[in-house]
Amino acid sequence: MKKLILPFLALGAMAVGTGCTEKFNVAAPYKNITVVYGFLDMADTAHYIRIQKAFLDQDKSAITMAQTSDSSFYSNISVKVKRIDFLNTVNPTRVKDSIELVRVDMNLEGYPKEQGAFFNAPNYAYKFKDLLDPRYTYRLIIRNLTTGAVDSAETPVLNDKDFTNVFRVDVIDDSGLNRAGLDFAATTANKNFQYNVYYPYIAMPPYNNFNQVKIAQSVFRFHWSDSDMRSGALTPKFYDFNAGFSTPVNNQQIPYKINNIDFYSAVGIGMGKAPDNVARLLDRCELFVYLGTPDYYDYQQASLQQGVGLTGSEIQPMYTNIKGANVLGLFTSRAIHSGPLTITKNTIDSLKVHLYTAKANIKGTTYR
Repeated sequence: MKKLILPFLALGAMAVGTGCTEKFNVAAPYKNITVVYGFLDMADTAHYIRIQKAFLDQDKSAITMAQTSDSSFYSNISVKVKRIDFLNTVNPTRVKDSIELVRVDMNLEGYPKEQGAFFNAPNYAYKFKDLLDPRYTYRLIIRNLTTGAVDSAETPVLNDKDFTNVFRVDVIDDSGLNRAGLDFAATTANKNFQYNVYYPYIAMPPYNNFNQVKIAQSVFRFHWSDSDMRSGALTPKFYDFNAGFSTPVNNQQIPYKINNIDFYSAVGIGMGKAPDNVARLLDRCELFVYLGTPDYYDYQQASLQQGVGLTGSEIQPMYTNIKGANVLGLFTSRAIHSGPLTITKNTIDSLKVHLYTAKANIKGTTYR
C-alpha cells in the first residue's frame, strides 16, 4: 500500500521533468540525456535512486536500443548524497557528511521490472540504507567520471515518524480506542465527511519561505469478508477508494471534505453484487494519507495542465528539479500516515439498505 504514492504518483517512464522548456527531438543525433527518479521516505529501510540514459539516435531503431541495457545505463558514474545542515553556523559548507551510493540490480532487491519492449535485466538503481533525518536537507550529486559532468538536486525529508506533534490526521484512530468513527450515514444533499491533515510549517533554510508540504492524497481502504452461508468460510477482501488530492489552506492544515454519496458509491462498486449464498461482513476501514513536497506538486500540476500520452502536448511532462545540462528528473521526498477508522453503527445499518449498496448483501461486521 505504501507504494500508492506514486501512484500518488505514477511518473510513467521516468523521463519527468522545474521550469525546463527544452523539447525532445526524436530525430536528433545521439546524445546522452540523464533521467533521474528518486523519492526519499523515512519509513523505508533502504532508499533507491534510479539513474538512466534516454536513448535517442537518428541512425538506430528505438525498439532495438530499448532492448539493450548499455543504451540506458551509465557504466562510469559516481552517486553521492550529502546531508546539509543549514543550522550549523560553524561549518561554512554546511555539509554534515557524505553517503556513497552503491549500484544494485533491482531484480535482486525484490523489485523486478515489468515485462515489455524494454529490457528487463539488469535493472539497476543506486542504493543507500542510512536512516533519514528531517533536520537535514539531502543533496544528490551525480558525477559522470568519463565526461566530468555533474548533476545535482536537493530535497527536505518529510517526517512520517512523529504522528503526535508533526504529521497528524485528526480522524485516524492511533490509540486503538475507536475514538473517531467513519460516519457517512446521512444521505441528504451536501452531507460530507470532513477531517484535517496537519503538517507544521518548518522554518529551515533554504525552505523557510514556504511549507515543506504542498500536496496530500487520501485513500480509504474498505475491508470486508465474504461469508459462505453454507460452509461458514470467510474470505477477506478489500477495495481502495481514492479520495483525491488536497493542498494546504495555511501553514499546517490540509482540509478534506468528501461527499457521503461518494462513499456509498465506492463501497457499492468495490464490493459489487454478492454471489449466491454469500453474506458480507464489514471490518474496520483504513485511511492512508500521503504527503508530497512542492517539487512533486509542481510536477503533478505540469502533468495535469500539459497532458501526457497520445493526446498530450509533449512526449513527457517537461518538469525537472535536477540541475545540470541534459538532465531531467525528480528527486524529492514523501511521507505516509495510515491507521484504522471504525465505521459507525448507523452507517452500517444504512449501507445494508442504501440503493448503491443493497445488492452487496451487507449483514453486519466482523467486530463488535
